[in-house]
Amino acid sequence: MTCSEDDFWGYYEFLALELPDNNLSGEVNEELVWLLLKHLPPREQLDLANNDIGGALHHFPILTGNVDLSGNRLAGPLPAFDPDIHPLIDQHLLLARNRFEGAVPESWKELRLRRLDLSDNLLDDGFLHAFHAVSDVDSGKSHLDLGGNRFSGELTSAIFIADLNPNDQGNVGGGLRICFNDFTVADDDVAEWIAGHHAGGPEFEQCLGRERADMTADISGSWFNPDFDGEGVALQLLDTGAPLLYSFSFDRQGRQQWLFEVGHGAPQSFQWERLMETRGDFGQGFRFDGDYPLMRGMTRMRFDRLDNDLLHVERNYYDMAACGPLEYADPDRPPTMPCPPPLYADRLDYDRLTELAGTSCDNQTGYQQYSGAWYNPEQPGEGFVVEVLEDDQALVYWFTYAADGSGYQAWMTGVGRIGHPPPIIGTPPPPPPDTPLEVETLWQPIGATYGPDFDPTDVERIDWGWLGIQFDDADSGHVYFESHLEDFGTGDFPIERLARPKLAECD
Repeated sequence: MTCSEDDFWGYYEFLALELPDNNLSGEVNEELVWLLLKHLPPREQLDLANNDIGGALHHFPILTGNVDLSGNRLAGPLPAFDPDIHPLIDQHLLLARNRFEGAVPESWKELRLRRLDLSDNLLDDGFLHAFHAVSDVDSGKSHLDLGGNRFSGELTSAIFIADLNPNDQGNVGGGLRICFNDFTVADDDVAEWIAGHHAGGPEFEQCLGRERADMTADISGSWFNPDFDGEGVALQLLDTGAPLLYSFSFDRQGRQQWLFEVGHGAPQSFQWERLMETRGDFGQGFRFDGDYPLMRGMTRMRFDRLDNDLLHVERNYYDMAACGPLEYADPDRPPTMPCPPPLYADRLDYDRLTELAGTSCDNQTGYQQYSGAWYNPEQPGEGFVVEVLEDDQALVYWFTYAADGSGYQAWMTGVGRIGHPPPIIGTPPPPPPDTPLEVETLWQPIGATYGPDFDPTDVERIDWGWLGIQFDDADSGHVYFESHLEDFGTGDFPIERLARPKLAECD
């Protein structure tokens, strides 16, 4: 909670209430909503996003500048408001990933919002009122997200009223998302206008009128687009219910790159506001700027599940390397000159490459408990993703750094057999390991470039060497490796579990 520093006639002004991602739960009643949104609202910020708050939104937050109630269980109709009351302009209103249903109220035509996010609800009418709500904004352009609802009907030139950010100016990205509704577009001028403003690039028709499936435990595994063979993602729905993503590819300069983060989920979609890039050294982990690891946000991604083996992926990649090397992380340093990094946005369908054993009752195995993310606590900032498959094989990703002192990232991958003793390099730690995993050939793909210039024929797969993992139990183990590349050498170190995927509950 934040209040003004200076009192006014003996009172302090209530400025902000920020409690996102705090596992808050329970139902809100009309009295509490009236108190917080109408009678004593914070003037600048109300952020209760990504909790477990249910109930109805009885009153409109008309007097608060920025409101984020995304990722809760709020249900029922969206609240209308008295049109004689003039709402704040340049407001951000984020209500995504709830259970609101019915129509966008007609009174919302009077709003003047910089950002309105109604995505992933159950709304089915009044979409034109939402377009009016982001018109005539005083400062800059607006963003409107209606994706993942139940809207239907033809989009006409009436939507031109919205003052949305075009997707070919600056690096903010398109200001409109209408995916996964049953809209139709018959007018070529309307189609051209939507294409010029839609998030994820102009190919908006790729995501219209498509049915979606639920994000269940069997979503965990590796995914890729066949036209971009050589890059992909390792996705795990954690036992906490949050999606953990590792994206492995290349940067715009042709170097290996891997990005990671825990995102937020809706019943049929996942999204990550910032996938993080890091800097470090092989066998040492993060590089630091003082007390702060070298890390920066690179990419926004959204996954919508189409069926058991197909995802629709929206990628928004910011080429931060165009703004210079990643050398500073200390927030107390004097700010550098602002640099708007180039944005590369696209839409792709990803096919399933693997499915984790144990994520359904049809693919159980005795080794499924070893799937997950692993790391050495003495080397934070690098580690492994292990995907145990139902045939007692395992796909392993090693996300680490180059061994040449450059600080740039490196990643290797390979498939091995689990449960069959590998040869040991050095002295194994006591007690003797219970479950070994051997990857005879670990491959390091190099040579490609992210984005529209990606060519799978540019990918060269180098035989990096041998990897062995011995699992002492479901939460600890030991890694052994021998590289064919002199800079990486030979070694071993202990590992601990970092994250655990959700598995199916079977009788």
